[in-house]
Amino acid sequence: MKIDEIRIQMYLSEIRRNGLALRDLLERNELVPDSVALKAAKYILIELAEAMSNTIQHLLAKDKGVAVSGYVDAVVKAFENGLVDKNLFDRLKPFFDFRNSLVHRYWRIDDRRLIDNIKNGKDDFDLFISQVESYLDKKRLNQ
Repeated sequence: MKIDEIRIQMYLSEIRRNGLALRDLLERNELVPDSVALKAAKYILIELAEAMSNTIQHLLAKDKGVAVSGYVDAVVKAFENGLVDKNLFDRLKPFFDFRNSLVHRYWRIDDRRLIDNIKNGKDDFDLFISQVESYLDKKRLNQ
């Protein structure tokens, strides 16, 4: 099967846009507990997880014939199949675990901890894009 590069570029653009929006909220110091900005950041994080998972699922299915069964499984199989390196895997796995908590148990999320996690992980989205693009570049060279 063939990778749909237009689809992948759409996902990566969405990750880029949302990553910039998150950075903007950080730079303006708008992320404070129980704020509208923090509620917006939570939704941005969900969109980021969706786009990243969609990217992984598409690449694994089309290039490797590998199916995934959820967000955490997607990032595990992305690492196992060489889409992301160990460092990024170690950073993304807790993010995808957190995504499930954010969606299903959002009322239990500690706002201060979330803000710290956003600050510490803000570069992970760009790193994900970079590693996906490198993977695609290697695929193109080998064709």
